[in-house]
Amino acid sequence: MSYFLAFVPDKESADKIQNVVKEANSLFSDFGIPVRWVKADTYHITLYYLGENFPFFNQMLLKKKLTKFKFREFKISFKSIKVGISRSYKELVYLDLSKGGEELRELLSQVRREIGGKDTSLFIPHLTLGRVSEDLSKEEYRNVSADIAKLSKKLNLDDIEFTVDSLYLIQNKNGVYSSSYTWENKRGLV
Repeated sequence: MSYFLAFVPDKESADKIQNVVKEANSLFSDFGIPVRWVKADTYHITLYYLGENFPFFNQMLLKKKLTKFKFREFKISFKSIKVGISRSYKELVYLDLSKGGEELRELLSQVRREIGGKDTSLFIPHLTLGRVSEDLSKEEYRNVSADIAKLSKKLNLDDIEFTVDSLYLIQNKNGVYSSSYTWENKRGLV
């Protein structure tokens, strides 16, 4: 089981993201490249990864540390579909943000100060759509990246926008996501 703090798009945005996934899926299918797509009801933007083991005591401590955690709501929108967020994650298919990235970085900094965890990883704000299930050759990777860039230009990704007004503690057990706690902007823990 893994635990993380994340933001979740509203239903309307999730539906629009699902339409983007359908378009991307047909592109990957045309190449014969299998992708494990994220389920629409689990779309999220991870802010802070808490680990594979996060006992109840740690959850209570986190809840206490973030009781007064408040933030201003802001908008997130997307600009393109991409493949391979880094050399370590070349298999990742994701939506790159056009708005909201700086606000997410500021919130991450605030959360790191509040909870004092060990997470110092490089933070690249994105929404994961899926993962390529096989290793791609360099040529396949270049071709897929070029075609995904063309597809991005055809889609109205900037129409997908949602307001970030709540932070969730999410647990993932074998692909089943559930939320333990929610922090709303200006109100703290609810």
